[in-house]
Amino acid sequence: MRVVDLEHARGSLARGLAGQALVDAAQDNADMARILMELHSIAPNPRSRQRFAARLRGRRGVVSARTVADGLVILLRSVMTVDLRKDGAACFREDRIAWTRVHVRSGKRAIGFQMDAVHATRHVLQRRVERSDCPLDGLLGDMDAAMARALTRLAQGGVLTDREDDYLLAQRGVWAGGTEVMPADPAWGPAFRHGAALEVFAIRTFLGEEEMRPTVWLGWSEATSGARAA
Repeated sequence: MRVVDLEHARGSLARGLAGQALVDAAQDNADMARILMELHSIAPNPRSRQRFAARLRGRRGVVSARTVADGLVILLRSVMTVDLRKDGAACFREDRIAWTRVHVRSGKRAIGFQMDAVHATRHVLQRRVERSDCPLDGLLGDMDAAMARALTRLAQGGVLTDREDDYLLAQRGVWAGGTEVMPADPAWGPAFRHGAALEVFAIRTFLGEEEMRPTVWLGWSEATSGARAA
């Protein structure tokens, strides 16, 4: 019988695992428009928020939903095809998994939304498998947890810039990418019909310690030393 060491087969498995994660995400795709439209009707009292969060947790593509003092925080996962444009000209098209953190603040007379998003392609997931010690089973769930942490850093302004390149810090590496602008979808509800465009951190690749430039490694090491020592 031939025994295969899966941990040393990451390079050959990475592409297939990344592709399967994209398929799994598409089958569990969040209905962004419906969920955001429903959030417009949330009542301001705590009990109503708790019931709303519990219902959301049973929906497709809802990674998490929890109450906070002024409303709800929801993490949604969806799959989309994005057309990249520069100076009005189409460059290329790609499929992405989008993780969107929605903080909805509900009051008696007003409602507000704060949204942060990160996008990743199959290439990103492939490099994550190749360059980290992430589990080889349950890649999508591992990415859900990693993107939740990345969104927390993004909301706190935790982007590392080195030589005009941007990086979101991870526990065992960095997500390299940059900020893109996407228009809000009017189907998301009244709060978005005349709102500002959504800024997205589009991840282009994952770098482990061995792939980082020395200056990037230094910034990553200083910023994450406490978390890695814990």
